[in-house]
This record gives sequence, structure tokens and C-alpha cells, in this order.
Amino acid sequence: MLAYGMSEKGPARDTNEDSFAYANIGNYFCMVVADGVGGECCGEVASKIAVNGVMSALKDSLAFIDSKDELPQFFKVIFNRVNIMILHDCLENRERMGMCTTLTVALLKGTELTIAHIGDTRGYLLHGSELIKLTEDHNEAGKLVKQGLLSEDEAKYHPGRSRLFKVVGENQYLNPDVYSYNISYGDLVFLCSDGLYSYMSGEQFKACTMERNKPESICSKLIAKALEGQSTDNITVTVVRAEPVTEL
Repeated sequence: MLAYGMSEKGPARDTNEDSFAYANIGNYFCMVVADGVGGECCGEVASKIAVNGVMSALKDSLAFIDSKDELPQFFKVIFNRVNIMILHDCLENRERMGMCTTLTVALLKGTELTIAHIGDTRGYLLHGSELIKLTEDHNEAGKLVKQGLLSEDEAKYHPGRSRLFKVVGENQYLNPDVYSYNISYGDLVFLCSDGLYSYMSGEQFKACTMERNKPESICSKLIAKALEGQSTDNITVTVVRAEPVTEL
């Protein structure tokens, strides 16, 4: 499986609050990206708990999933398990009270793609020459885009872009968005934090993906383009190319 991931602190932050992971687990390829919220409240801890918790749960339980129809409920269980882990950590470490994170998970099996999502970390699909956004942002700007009151470009500069209304680390039951897509072999699937996508256009994004069989080069070019666009945030991207499943 052609895949890669990369993260960059960026020039404006003292720490990197983004976390990511990717791995083959059984017949699935799994990617996770989390963007911690609240630097003074240990957002980097929240994102690491979320990513490590998701990967552990997938390794323990994904083999017992018989159908993609079971995945939405499976993801609800995982997201709420991770949510509880973050809340427990806050209780044990009072200085971390209030820490939370975005969380986006992609499972790819052949041409079947499932994404579970909370926050404003995004999933993208590159199909031919078309770049498709696969997730909705859970922030005030994203809500206005969904209502048709803002364009995607306008949302990049709207003050509501930084106001999340849905995160992991809340003291309530979580209902992640779960999306299911049928894609094509050769398509590229991306997960990335807002420090990447907010600082480039769709055309600039696509221009970084010309060498589709070189995922490390794609990630390097995307992060360089975000830095060129004067990103003021941490920058993280993972990518995988859809390929036929090799049965284990």
C-alpha cells in the first residue's frame, strides 16, 4: 500500500499539537489525524490520547467487523471510549482540564472508504483531476458554509473558523459524522489538519500531487506549500492510494 504521513510544528507555534498514525490492520488500511485544542491546556496530550486510543481499538476489534454496515456503530463506540480516556486524564491531571481535540479516522478496504469525523480536521479525495472534500467542518464558519451563507474561500478568513462546536474531550455522548464512499483504484485519500488546507487553494493542493506513486513527495510538497502560504498553525497530512486488497 502506497501511503505516508508527515507533521510540521510550523514557524508560529512552540509545540506541535497535531498527532497522526497510519497502519495496515488486517484487510484495512487505517489513517488517523487529530488536532489538539488549547495549547495552554495540553492540546498535544489530548491529540496523542485520541490517536493512540483509536489505533489500539482498531487493532483489538477491527477483525471482528463482518460488514461495512457495522462500522458506524463501531466508530461511535471507539470515539466515546477515547472521549472518556481524555476526560479521565483531565481528572487525574487538573492542569489539563479543558483539553480536547479534533479526530478524523479513515478506513480503506479496496474501493470502500469509511471516514469518522469530529472537528475541523478534513478528509479529501483526489479522483482523476477532481479534489473532493469528504468531511464537514464542525466550526462556526463551516456551519455558515453548510447554510450557503459563506463560500469555502470566505470561510478561510472568517473569525468563526477557530470556534469549534464539536470536539473530542466533551463531557457528553459523542456522535461522530460517519461517511461511506465507493472510490476507484488509483484514487488518493488524504487526512489533514487546518494548518495545511487553510493556507492553499484547491488548485495548489492538486499541483502538489502530480507524482501519485510518491506519497512521501506529496506530503513534503503539501507542507512546503502551506509554509509558503504563511501557515500560522501546526501542519499535518497523511495520504494513501487505493489499491486492491491482498487477502491475509
